[in-house]
Amino acid sequence: MSFEPIRRVLQRSVQSAPIAKELQIARVFEAWQNVIVAVWGSERAAFLTPVSFRDGTLAVETTSASAQQQLRVDDTRLKNEVNRYLSERVLLKISVRSRGY
Repeated sequence: MSFEPIRRVLQRSVQSAPIAKELQIARVFEAWQNVIVAVWGSERAAFLTPVSFRDGTLAVETTSASAQQQLRVDDTRLKNEVNRYLSERVLLKISVRSRGY
């Protein structure tokens, strides 16, 4: 009987469980929050709220037209920073929606 490292067993178990998808979403949201605050500062970052992550696309809502425009300008930089934070290429696209302005 051969033994397998617990790390491999746990990793395989998590990846095959339904929770893996939720974990990835939580990791992307956390990375997004840390990166956007680092790049924009907490006051400007407060105008953006991540709402969903699916198939590599992060949907973000904003209450500010200027934040929406700046997000489009910083799109590539923010994607790269989030992916660097996660140590893998997970975020492929940022979709911006307006909310109430």
